[in-house]
Amino acid sequence: MKKTIAALSLVAALFTASSVPAASATPAAPELPAACAGLVTDLAGKLTKVVSSLLPVPNVGAVTPLIGDLLGLVSALQGAGCLPTPPVSAPGVPLPVKAAEYSGPVDQCLPVVLNLVSSIAGLGGAILGAAGGGLPDVGKITGILTTLLKTVTDLLQKCGLPAPPGGLPTLPGLPLPVENS
Repeated sequence: MKKTIAALSLVAALFTASSVPAASATPAAPELPAACAGLVTDLAGKLTKVVSSLLPVPNVGAVTPLIGDLLGLVSALQGAGCLPTPPVSAPGVPLPVKAAEYSGPVDQCLPVVLNLVSSIAGLGGAILGAAGGGLPDVGKITGILTTLLKTVTDLLQKCGLPAPPGGLPTLPGLPLPVENS
């Protein structure tokens, strides 16, 4: 009987020792839903249209509906389980309908999602301010677009989203000043 207890103790000790490293290993990254790649491609396409509609000469009428499209794509990414949804929403703002639950690194991804929504809203504010008849401030719009594109780049990295084919749009270079000779 003592031999059986000793053997079982040895087996239990070996089992515990062999399972502890496996339990402490970092889990594999969760697989993203299939819809994420298509939604990221759509997001990159809308961003390309926004950049081309605003720079070098802003076309407020062309970009105004794109702001809603961008926010709709963020909501669709959340609903598909590609991005986390904030735990609390503003009153009267519906949460996206979820087809899948996000299972990625919420602590890294959620702040970027909130920054993305804030950047899109800031761009919308700058555009709608100009839609009232005033001319848009190209410097301000360029700054907001720079922040928006950096935030989307962070979103892809920190949320584990696939890069869109062809990459993200870039801002056109500003013209060099002409020197008088």
